[in-house]
Amino acid sequence: MQSSRMVYALLALLLLAGMAIFAWTNPSYEKAFEAKWHYLMGEYDEAYTLAKEAYELDRYNRMAFTVMTQTEVAKRFIDYIREGEAYLRQIETIADHPPISDADRMRIKLMCEVMMERYEKLAPTKLTEKELVERARDMYEKFQNLYRSLFQRHP
Repeated sequence: MQSSRMVYALLALLLLAGMAIFAWTNPSYEKAFEAKWHYLMGEYDEAYTLAKEAYELDRYNRMAFTVMTQTEVAKRFIDYIREGEAYLRQIETIADHPPISDADRMRIKLMCEVMMERYEKLAPTKLTEKELVERARDMYEKFQNLYRSLFQRHP
């Protein structure tokens, strides 16, 4: 009874060791692990490049596919946040030079509407970093509040 448990444990360890050796010696999985590392470090461009290369080497490499997909999602959130920051700087520049012309008011309104619409199209997954989701939500709320305060009439 005791020896059969030892045999099963030894077989399980050998199987795990074989899987680990395969994963570390297979170029596709090697790149996928490296891509995962870059993703965790927030280096999304590098992670995407490596994950794509790994996936092209082996279309059955689910880790590479997952990292590639998650990196695309993260990059959409980062692009949204960066664009929002750029728009806020432009709005701040406009606000620093009163009076604000009708053309500038329309430009601000358009920026707010674009950011609010783009936020609704962002679709986080369970694996999307919570910080990115929160930063995007905060950016959305800034534009929503700005839009309400400037362009919605209160009764």
